[in-house]
Amino acid sequence: MRQADPFVILAAAAFAIVAAPPPAAAETAKVLYLTQSAAFAHPVLPHSEAVFTRIAEESGRIDLTISRDASNLTADTLADYDAVVFFTTGELPMDETQKAALLAWVRGGGAFVGVHSATDTFYEWPGYLALIGGYFDGHPWHQEVTVRVEDGEHPATRHLAESFRIHDEIYQHREWSRDKVDVLLSLDTGSVDMNARNIRRDDGDFALAWTRQEGDGRVFYTALGHRPEVWDDPRFQTHLLQGIAWAIGAPAPAADATAAQTAAAADAPAADSSATAPAIADEAAANTLTAEEKADGWELLFDGESLAAWRGYRRDAVPDGWQAVDGAMARVGRGGDIITVEQFADFDLRFDWRVEEGGNSGVMFRVAEGDGPAWHTGPEFQILHNAGHRDGQAPITSAASNYAVHPPARDVTRPVGEWNSARLVVRGARVEHWMNGEKLLEYELGSPDWQERMVASKFASIPRYGREPRGHIAIQDHGDPVAFRNVKIRRLDMN
Repeated sequence: MRQADPFVILAAAAFAIVAAPPPAAAETAKVLYLTQSAAFAHPVLPHSEAVFTRIAEESGRIDLTISRDASNLTADTLADYDAVVFFTTGELPMDETQKAALLAWVRGGGAFVGVHSATDTFYEWPGYLALIGGYFDGHPWHQEVTVRVEDGEHPATRHLAESFRIHDEIYQHREWSRDKVDVLLSLDTGSVDMNARNIRRDDGDFALAWTRQEGDGRVFYTALGHRPEVWDDPRFQTHLLQGIAWAIGAPAPAADATAAQTAAAADAPAADSSATAPAIADEAAANTLTAEEKADGWELLFDGESLAAWRGYRRDAVPDGWQAVDGAMARVGRGGDIITVEQFADFDLRFDWRVEEGGNSGVMFRVAEGDGPAWHTGPEFQILHNAGHRDGQAPITSAASNYAVHPPARDVTRPVGEWNSARLVVRGARVEHWMNGEKLLEYELGSPDWQERMVASKFASIPRYGREPRGHIAIQDHGDPVAFRNVKIRRLDMN
């Protein structure tokens, strides 16, 4: 065996792979990232190494090693790692002893992870085909597509909803079938041209991520990752890191699990209401819509300067207590609740919010103007500084709760003064609360569970609470400074 180039050692504080213990008590996973190209060399590889290093450092649970030479993979080397990640091509320089060692290591409990062209590797080694689950067989599409989430309970996908849009090189695979793997993601063929050249599958089944068991070890593969923008996408980062965590056998992460998971998902146009929450825009791009968003029906409810889309609750104009300040719609003084001029039934609403120490506010939906306050009709997406307000001590009244009725799954709020991204999806009776890229709550208005919770709440004696079929969106003035930006909406009842 020829002398290997030295490893590039990158001490990275990786992803949270332990759910309950604090960081000091968590174990560190040792992960080897192999990026050798024995055939086509993907230009994204250096960028992927940099991103992997950064997200590992930000999360605090990985000791990451990057290697560009597979000849280092020996039984002794593998014994030092919890997981091996391949982003590779071609016939790598591993002899039969090394190949046997890799299979033995996985079957003994090691975690094997493949990214993108890992299926474009070792065509002459049948054991690798059995390990990875399929071989690359071309990429008919390189475009924005809709990806279906087939298993939304898996740690690598539970931050996603039913589908999402992403621009990437889309693989098809041969010698692959569903009876050999558990599919996590697949291509929605309705989003692509099925008459495109080089389509070789006649079953229309294009899996884009899957898992399988290999002895006592686990295998996770994702076909995404060809483009730099995908590696920069927090959705993909969470998908990758939690796929690795699952393969290692770690519990699901807690609220502070990973920087990627608590970051918002990329600001990609949504195909439907199940698209992931967008990333918080930078200051320069705040309060704008991309061409794709405009084409997909998104509307701005605040452009950074004008509050023309709003008025006071039971008023004809916006009260002076609400003003545009430095590109944000801010509560600067007593003004009362404000509502949208228009009414909405089914919609996907996205917004960034920020509060100060102990701050409290809320976003209500399907609000009708009556004798009582806005919350007499509109359920509330709670806005709160959890750590600084007494309501934050109880999940049912904490940030992202359906205030006083349904608690969120966890606390993912960012430190006071930082922007949080939020998403509220209302389709018929189904409602979803998202924050910082995670779906934290889903409930059904009028369901037995909702009715039981509502009767036990302060809303029990309010007959119109949560029963309006359409109405205004309201922002609560709770007496505290609060600011909103990137407020945008897409009507779902018009699709």
